Amino acid sequence: MRTRIAASVITLLLALPSGAAAHEFALVPQPWQVYHTGQEVPFGLVATHAFLKSEELEDPASVSATYEGKDITLQADSVFLQHEGKVKLGKSGAALLRAHRKGEIWSNTPKGWLKGGRDTHKNAITSNKYEKFAKTLLPVDGKTEGFDKVAGDRLEIVPVDNPLAARPGDTVRFKVLLDGKPFAPESVTATYDGFSDAANTWAYLTEPGGDGLASIRLSTSGLWMVRVEHTDRTKTAEYDAHVMRATLVFPVR
Repeated sequence: MRTRIAASVITLLLALPSGAAAHEFALVPQPWQVYHTGQEVPFGLVATHAFLKSEELEDPASVSATYEGKDITLQADSVFLQHEGKVKLGKSGAALLRAHRKGEIWSNTPKGWLKGGRDTHKNAITSNKYEKFAKTLLPVDGKTEGFDKVAGDRLEIVPVDNPLAARPGDTVRFKVLLDGKPFAPESVTATYDGFSDAANTWAYLTEPGGDGLASIRLSTSGLWMVRVEHTDRTKTAEYDAHVMRATLVFPVR
């Protein structure tokens, strides 16, 4: 596996499309030192280029969140540009919170990026469908069983080693699933809250080998996000490609 590590003074800038399509989608919980059974934990669904700082309010009709198979009521916050919710944590173990930003079609046109596909924008340079999946893991009552549970998202990051038991300096392996099957993406990126305010800047990048495993060194404590992208270039009448992104958020003590 070929790996590049960004030290505290080095950043990696990834070129991404402009507009709402380029934002990362993450479920960001309120940080607590301890999470326990019965605790209500607020969270925000953020659309961001710089981790944890939401820059755009997603279409309410396109976002949803679940915990233990139940839908979570969301409320749009136009001030902080995020959808907010809260969960009451259940039994001990690794709590898995999930969110989905439904696929939206955006087109790059002579007037810039506009929502809608080729049926709407006849002069589109390119049209893509963007779909985003987000997961968050929290240790409840100090327990972490179930950290490797598969949620079933089309594109998904699943820990192989336990990130909830990791300490700064530990290396944790993650696998990527596409339609439930192991998948080796071109790259997997990661960052943590406070690393950089610069857009699309990551603390870590790794290029998985044939086994598809991404090894990431968790260099500091705090809230981490691992991210992956896959593009299905099967064309339709409306769009040229289906771009899927997935994030996994978890605390490192």
